[in-house]
Amino acid sequence: MSTINRKPNCSPPEEEAKHKAKLLELLTPREKEVLSLLARGYNNNEIAECLHISKHTVKNHVSNIYRKLEMDDRTQIALLAVRNGLVSLD
Repeated sequence: MSTINRKPNCSPPEEEAKHKAKLLELLTPREKEVLSLLARGYNNNEIAECLHISKHTVKNHVSNIYRKLEMDDRTQIALLAVRNGLVSLD
């Protein structure tokens, strides 16, 4: 029988995915809008234009999203949004 070497505090991938999906529930409706646009590849300036808000406000929303999702990588949060159905790639 083989065992997988894991760091003591590492969750299996399935548990980690469930945890991250649960964190999406912490986002406000506006943060979900920002995340949706971010996941579609929009930059902060484009998001600001689309939502008729300032670039500074977008930056604040993005920072809140990073904090709430316990991530610090734009690509990873975009992937999380796609995997959890917040964004369709069609």
